Amino acid sequence: MKKVAIIGSHGLYANYGGWDQLVKNLAERTSDENLNYLIFNSKESPKDIIPPRGTVVKHINIKASGFEGFFYDFWTILICYFKVDTLLLLGVQGIPMIAFLSLFKKKIIVSNVGGLEWERPKFGYFTKLYLKFCFELSFIFSKYVILDNQHYNVFAPKKSNAKVVVLPYGGEIDSSLNTTSELLEKYPFLNDKYYLSISRSLEDNFIGELCETFLNLEEKLVMISNFSSTKYGKMVYEKYCNYDNLILINGLYDKPELDLVRRKCTAYIHTHTLCGTAPSLVEMIISQRPIIAVDIPQNRYTLDDHGFYYKNFKDLKEFITRSNDLNVYIPPKELCAQFEWDLIVKNYQDLYN
Repeated sequence: MKKVAIIGSHGLYANYGGWDQLVKNLAERTSDENLNYLIFNSKESPKDIIPPRGTVVKHINIKASGFEGFFYDFWTILICYFKVDTLLLLGVQGIPMIAFLSLFKKKIIVSNVGGLEWERPKFGYFTKLYLKFCFELSFIFSKYVILDNQHYNVFAPKKSNAKVVVLPYGGEIDSSLNTTSELLEKYPFLNDKYYLSISRSLEDNFIGELCETFLNLEEKLVMISNFSSTKYGKMVYEKYCNYDNLILINGLYDKPELDLVRRKCTAYIHTHTLCGTAPSLVEMIISQRPIIAVDIPQNRYTLDDHGFYYKNFKDLKEFITRSNDLNVYIPPKELCAQFEWDLIVKNYQDLYN
């Protein structure tokens, strides 16, 4: 029986981002009966859950985010390192502990390095240096380094002990709901023309600038974010929540309802600049709605150059106010195949073996 510990996520059935969706699908879709997962759930994550067969969940009374996140990763690595065959790191801020423990015993390390974490403005100078150091260290102490976007190959060292693999996130859309009177009461914009944007409340996702772009426009913007979770998010919400054409939703984690909002939108606007293959963008590809994305290499790789790209918010505003045939910016259905969760899960399982 092969035992794999997953390090770095908020845990099973958490709702914080792409890694948590990855963890859920790895646990639920495993096709290898000889594979057992050990998953750590943080202080803020669900406790009363029934894990899938072959999965063990251990609760740790530490937050997985912020400053406590460093201790969370170090502690979970320490308590499981000698008990498992493989460690899957989702984010590599804990890899210095791997470097230390490898002096005593070697393990198979699979590292998903995430995005360009050291470039995020929310981090201070020394934190950025540390995160960049961890990124480089992952190519020394990992057997496999997973990049979630082809663009990140330019940051990989030319000489590496690790085999580099590009594996995006998967995506799936729930189409079970139709517009009903009850849902229209809850989301009255569903029968209107509206642009949609979904992202975490981070400065590098430019949610404030996107709201500002829609001021004084007739077009409606629905923005879904974890506004209450960050100082930046609270500021954006307080500043823009009272405009008639700006609908700010503070977290929407009911997947059928969220996917209904996705499926009904006029077009999706993707503002992420430091993500790789953003899960929110993948799910809009599968939703088969027109996509408008900020022009960075990661987004062009994810969309295979389909969609409309804007360089700045002035260009975006001009595009929105023009009369456009938005349907030409719907990605081809063939693009969806590479983001099927069963394929992604199988590719991860192949690395453990």
